[in-house]
Amino acid sequence: MHLTRFFILIGFCLGLPLVSLAQEQKAPLRLTLAEALNKVDTVNLQVMMASARLEQAITRISQAQSDLLPHFDGVVSGGRQTVDLRAEGIQFPGLGTHIGPYNTFDARLRVTIALFDPSAFERFQAAKKGESLSEAQLEKTREDILALVATLFVDAQRKQQTFRLLQTLLEKDQKAYELSEDALAQGTGTLLDTNKLNSQLEQTKFLYQQAKLQAEDARLDLSAALQLPVNMPLLFLDDKDLLKALGSNAVINFNNTTNADMAMASALLEARKADQKIAYADFLPKVSGTADYGRSGGSPGHGSNTYFAGLQATVPLWEGGSQQSNVKEVKQKIKEAQENFLDASQQEQVNTAKAIAAIAEADYLIEAKIQNRQTAQRSLLIAFQAQKTGSGTVLEVMREKADLAIAEDQYNEAQALWVMSHIDLLHAQGRLRMLVSRRGK
Repeated sequence: MHLTRFFILIGFCLGLPLVSLAQEQKAPLRLTLAEALNKVDTVNLQVMMASARLEQAITRISQAQSDLLPHFDGVVSGGRQTVDLRAEGIQFPGLGTHIGPYNTFDARLRVTIALFDPSAFERFQAAKKGESLSEAQLEKTREDILALVATLFVDAQRKQQTFRLLQTLLEKDQKAYELSEDALAQGTGTLLDTNKLNSQLEQTKFLYQQAKLQAEDARLDLSAALQLPVNMPLLFLDDKDLLKALGSNAVINFNNTTNADMAMASALLEARKADQKIAYADFLPKVSGTADYGRSGGSPGHGSNTYFAGLQATVPLWEGGSQQSNVKEVKQKIKEAQENFLDASQQEQVNTAKAIAAIAEADYLIEAKIQNRQTAQRSLLIAFQAQKTGSGTVLEVMREKADLAIAEDQYNEAQALWVMSHIDLLHAQGRLRMLVSRRGK
C-alpha cells in the first residue's frame, strides 16, 4: 500500500509541470484589430518580398549609373610567338617570310568614359522611375495586406461571437428538451412537443458544430496572415481607441487623396514614358573616349612606355527594324498605362462613395441594434424578477438570455459592418497604413 502511494505521489509530481505547461500552451492570445494591423505590417511575407523588390530597384539605379561613369581596367599580357608576314600581306623579295620566335609583353592601364550616350542617360533616369514604381508597389502591398487582415480579423471575431451565441442557444434548447421529458414523464406534456423540441435541439447542435468549424477556419486564416502558430488559440478584443480613431478619420475631407492603386498606376505610367525615352535615345549617336598607358616590349625589362588616346563615335543606321518595333511597343504600353490610371482613379471615387454610404447605413443600424439590446436586457431583468417571485420559470429566463444573446450578436454584426466600412474608406483613400503608423508610434 505504501509503495502504491509512493508511485501515485511521484506521478502527481511529474504530471504537475506537464499539466501546467499544457495550460500555458492553451492560454489564448489576446488580440485587438490594431495589434493585428501593426503586426502584419512587419511580418507578412508579401510585404517582405515587396521590400526586397524595392532594394533590387535601388541597386539597378547604381547599375544604370555605372554606364555614365569612367571605367578603369588593367591589362597584362605576355607570350612567345612566331609570325608569317604573308598572313599580314607583307612580302619582300629576298627576305624570309617567317619571323620569330620572339617574346611579347604588354601591361597598361585603360580608362574609358562615355562622353555622349543618351541611351545610357535615359536608362539611368528609367531606373529612378523603377525605384518609384517599386515604392508604389510596396505601399500598395502594405495597404492591401492591411485591408485583408482587417477583414480576416473582423470575420474571425464575428465567427467567434456567433459560436458563443450558438452555445447559449444550445443550452436553452437542451434545457427545454429536458423539461419537456420531465413533463412527459409526469403526464403534463405530450410526445409531440418533446419530439419537436428534440428536433430543434438536433438542429441547434448542427449549427453549433458548424459555427465551431467556421470559427476555427477563420482563426487559421488570420493566424496564417499574421505568421502565428496554427495551434495558438486567439481571443479577439475590441479596441475603443481604434474605434474613436476610425470615427475621427471618417469625418475628415480627403477629396484630393491618391490611394495606393492610383499611386502605383501613376508610377507605372511614368516608368513607361521613361522606356519610351530610352527607345528614342537608341536612334542617337554615341561618343566615347578611350586612353591607356603602359609598358610594351619583349619583357618588362626590355620595353618602353607607350600610350594611346582617342575618341570613338557610333551612329546606329539600321538594326533590322528592332528599334522601330521597340518604339511601337512602348507606345502601346503607355496607352495601356494611361487607361489603367484612369480606371484606378474611377475605382477610387466609386469605392470612396460606397464606403461613405456604408458608414451612414452602419450608424443607423448600430442605433437600432442598441435599442434592441436594451429591450432584451429589460426583458431578462423582468424574467429574473418573475422567477424570484415564483411567477416565472427557469426556461423563461433562459429564453430571455437567448434573446439577449441574439440581440447582442446582431449588435456585434452591426459594429463589424461599421468597422469594415471605415476600413474600406481608409483603404479607398490610401490612408489605412497612415492610421496604423500613427497608432504604432
